[in-house]
Amino acid sequence: MKLYFLNQNGRSMIEMLGVLAIVGILSVGAIAGFQKAMMKHKINKLTEQYVVFIQDILLKYKEEWRRMHLHNNDQGVYIAPYLETLGLPTGWKRVNVSGNEIIDSMNNIFSPYTGYKGFAHVGFDLRIQEAEANTQNELCRQFISNVVLPFKEDIYRMWLYQRSSSKLYWFGTPQCSENRNCLSNMTFQDIEDFCSSCFAKDENCSIAVYF
Repeated sequence: MKLYFLNQNGRSMIEMLGVLAIVGILSVGAIAGFQKAMMKHKINKLTEQYVVFIQDILLKYKEEWRRMHLHNNDQGVYIAPYLETLGLPTGWKRVNVSGNEIIDSMNNIFSPYTGYKGFAHVGFDLRIQEAEANTQNELCRQFISNVVLPFKEDIYRMWLYQRSSSKLYWFGTPQCSENRNCLSNMTFQDIEDFCSSCFAKDENCSIAVYF
């Protein structure tokens, strides 16, 4: 009789451990799912901020930026201080000693600029700062899909800036031709190739977008 109770207790203990193990696995899965959902929410919010920022500030004052560029002897002008005065989205702030860069709400750094000599087009270089390559790629994909492509009629060109070299140029509709990669024809696979060519390799990369 005593042996029977011991066996019963042993089976109960094993069953309890099994239940706890299952609960633990489900908990880990739930936490991972929650973290993924939160990251997706942050990315969606950020891309919405960029859309509003481009529409209400960069494009709205496009001619002002152009005149500023020309009045500076056709040399580029960092416009972060002016953007701060006009009003940055929630969670964005101007940084560094010179104040030429802005950090967005996910701590990515971008440098708004009026272009360079012979190229009077306002835009910015976006450096994605996320540590994980998967998150970098997802943010890159969503940025191109939800920010760049909707403005394809206004964009002059977009390209990837990687370790002091530029590559993978894509042109907006007004600059589109048979010999160029056109944003209007950009496919999901093109976006994958664009993003994975740099961010998945832990490179120091920026997405340059100019209007």
